[in-house]
Amino acid sequence: MEGENTKPKILIFGGTGYLGKYMLQKIQEPPSLKSTRNFRGELDEHEKIISILKEVDVVISTIAYPQFLDQLKIVDAIKVAGNIKI
Repeated sequence: MEGENTKPKILIFGGTGYLGKYMLQKIQEPPSLKSTRNFRGELDEHEKIISILKEVDVVISTIAYPQFLDQLKIVDAIKVAGNIKI
């Protein structure tokens, strides 16, 4: 990060699930970093995902194993957004 006040914008897919809620808690430590925006949606909402991805620096997926093929939709959207390295 360039400066002390530079905070990466992190998007967590599955942030309300079993693992995701713990990941969300951890990235909000210390409490001074507790500025979050919540997005709700489905992985089939390709255009919505792309528009959100264009606003973030880091993507974390905590989607459960039975949905692992759905993560390909995330990868496709990241490629279209073009601002995140895979």
